[in-house]
Parts: sequence; C-alpha cells; structure tokens
Amino acid sequence: MRRVIGWEDLATAMNLTPGGSGSILTLGVFDGLHRGHQRLLAAAERLAHAAGLRRIHVGFTPHPDLLIRGAAPAKLLEGEEVELRLAHAGVDIWCDLPFTVDLRDTPWEIFLERLVRTTLAKGIVLSPESAFGQGRQGTLANVRAWGAIRGLQVHPVAEVRAGGAPISSTRIREMISAGDLTGAARLLGRPYALVGDLHGDQVRLPTRDVAVPPPGLYRARVGLAGRPAGRLPLVGRLTSVQIAPDGQTLRLSRTNHLDPRLTGGTVRVAILGEGLQA
Repeated sequence: MRRVIGWEDLATAMNLTPGGSGSILTLGVFDGLHRGHQRLLAAAERLAHAAGLRRIHVGFTPHPDLLIRGAAPAKLLEGEEVELRLAHAGVDIWCDLPFTVDLRDTPWEIFLERLVRTTLAKGIVLSPESAFGQGRQGTLANVRAWGAIRGLQVHPVAEVRAGGAPISSTRIREMISAGDLTGAARLLGRPYALVGDLHGDQVRLPTRDVAVPPPGLYRARVGLAGRPAGRLPLVGRLTSVQIAPDGQTLRLSRTNHLDPRLTGGTVRVAILGEGLQA
C-alpha cells in the first residue's frame, strides 16, 4: 500500500500503482477503524476486486474537528497500525488531504469532481451518515444524484449498530473514558490498545492526544507494535497493567512473562475487556 499526503502525491501514486483503469473510493477520517469502518472497507474491496480496480481511501489531516470545533478528538489508533489495517483491508493507496480553511470551504461538488478526476474513480462507497464539503452538503443523496449524471456509481452501506445505536468513534471514546473496555472492544471488533515506549516495567505514552482509560488495574496483552509491513492479528502475552493517574504511564506486572523480544522500544498494550483477538 502507498501512503501519501496531498493532491499532487495522490496523482503521482495513481501513476505508480498497478491496477485497472479506475478506482473504488472510500472517504473519511476512519479514526479507530471500528466495525462500521470495516464494513465500508470490506464492501469497497469486494467491488474493486470484482471489477479489477484500484482501492483508494482518502482521509484528512489534521482531524477536521481541530479546525471546525477548535480541538481534535483523542486518537483511537496509532498511525502505523492504521496503515497496517488499511493495507490488510485491501487498500492500495491511502491519501490524507490537508484539512485547511480552503478545503473546508470548498463546495462538495467541486471537491468530488477533483477527487474523481484525480483517482479515475468508477465508484464510491458511502454510509447513510456520510457528509463532506462546505456545510457538509455532500450527503449520500446528493452524491448519488451527482454520480447518476456523471457515471460515478454510488454504493450505500448500512450503518453498523450495537446496543441499539450506531457504532461511532465518539461512542467508543466515551466507553474508554468510562472504563468500559468490554463495550469498546465490541464496537471496535478488537480490544482497545495503547502504544508506547517500554522502559523496564513501565510503558510511557509518547503523547497526550490518545484515549486513555481511567487509572486502575486492567488485564492486558503486551506485544510488538503494529508495523505497515506486518501481519494481523497483533497478539501479545497476557499480563496486567496499572494505568497511573497521570494517564501517561502504564506499569506492567509479571514482566518475566513478556515476549523475550520486548527488551525495550515500542510496544502495544491491548487492554482487555473480553477475550477478543488483538
């Protein structure tokens, strides 16, 4: 999978990536890559595979909420693991477009026209709540009408629901903040994980912009962090972890049970709510 940022790099990647004479798109900030995102990615992969087209996912950086609301939400997934999981889902090119004031204020039709032209898109997979462009007017209904005239196939995918409500990154953050790791795991489709640097029996989180459960003792699996060229599932050895009140330090128990390869460096701590694969 090629990882690029910006329109120019996206155009270059299109010329360098093998594939058919077009692409199938997914669009959005898939923070967390929860079960709803996974359904969209799986549908797009099936369409691309059947038609012999490239798979392109387009997101935005930084998170649009930073510009729109003044603050970005806490991250749910470390960047290299996002890349690994997108590649595992069949994405050929992952492009993040810089979310600037100009992009925010671009009418959705102009944005979509440029996106389709750059990627040679034949189809796009959207959820019922999808919306982009100025005033978030690029809705499923509007894009479907636009595509019918211009030959872009629009494939709606039903939202995934759990506990009587749609799965969303916001719900997952709320569950993590409340210490409901079982609920978060059900929505994510895997246990929630933190990535940090191992120093002795402590894991130190490199930044404060990630979702961290309340201080306390949790069951966990500790293993190697995901890498873009790695494999799934990501696993680790069972232990327990104490999250410190500062929200930045995790203290591991039974370090003699850890993978002997974990002598330092970056590790992944999957905090268990239930016995799902990591």
